[in-house]
Amino acid sequence: MRKTATIIFTVIAIAICFIHYLGYDPKNMILISLSIPLWIIPFFTDIAHVNLFFAYALTIASWALLGYIVDRYVFRARARD
Repeated sequence: MRKTATIIFTVIAIAICFIHYLGYDPKNMILISLSIPLWIIPFFTDIAHVNLFFAYALTIASWALLGYIVDRYVFRARARD
């Protein structure tokens, strides 16, 4: 099984975190709108109390997991044919 989507999605997540870390996202709009865990965290705690590097790790992990799910779906679809 090729892991093309996993790699692409992980690179996208790293780019999102890198853009935020360099300060090109001063209002946190890119990070908050594209990070799936940061959609859920405000239900449990104030987002200002979350460690930034923990948020980066969750963002990268969630995008990698999403890419893995896409790869598995494509693999199963091709196996059926």
